[in-house]
Amino acid sequence: MFPRVYNSPVPPAPVIFDLDDTLIESFPTYARIHQQVAGELGWPVPTREDLIAYGRSWEDTLAALWPGRAIDTFVRRYDEIAEAHPYPSIAGAEGALQELRDRGHAIYIVTKRTKRRLHLRLQQARLSVALFDGIFAAEDQPELKPSPACFAPVWQACGARHPGAVYVGDRHEDRRAAEAAGIGFLAVLTGPEVARGFPGDLPPERVLPTVAAVPDRLSAVSVAKSY
Repeated sequence: MFPRVYNSPVPPAPVIFDLDDTLIESFPTYARIHQQVAGELGWPVPTREDLIAYGRSWEDTLAALWPGRAIDTFVRRYDEIAEAHPYPSIAGAEGALQELRDRGHAIYIVTKRTKRRLHLRLQQARLSVALFDGIFAAEDQPELKPSPACFAPVWQACGARHPGAVYVGDRHEDRRAAEAAGIGFLAVLTGPEVARGFPGDLPPERVLPTVAAVPDRLSAVSVAKSY
């Protein structure tokens, strides 16, 4: 794990990140592969707009897109080609994570993504797992977003619930989970739900163009007092 240095006797609050379209650019490639596989199978090809919605799981999402069809057929073909289509990191993500670590923040990922291809996607995006104090996939959480229980493994890792923590995400459910948990939320505008009104009425100071701006925003305000 990369070294962490801080001058205060009390370490800064943890910063928790969503993964897809927050730290790695997922949606453009995700949409393109879904369209390719649907075309190969002769199924109705979804638009990018159709693919914005994401259910409780990927399989639930597929079942909603193609009700009554053999989703396992789609999954098998998708799995055959998915690894050949890497997701890049969001520009500036690695630098932002390292800067936060250097300041003493503990850094976590809480994602609805399962462990399937999670570490591969991080590797392809050149985001070292050593940057994080914990990476919590769907299987690690008692309940998924938007339930505040999604953060339970973070509080366990911290030793207690940390009200000064902040969650960074790109979807409405990210915001709802953070607000329900009583922690801060920073919205990034790198996800597809921007086309559906995300982040809503969030104050401008909590809205960032990308994750690269997180360290500067946390320097400008006290998370514990302003969130």
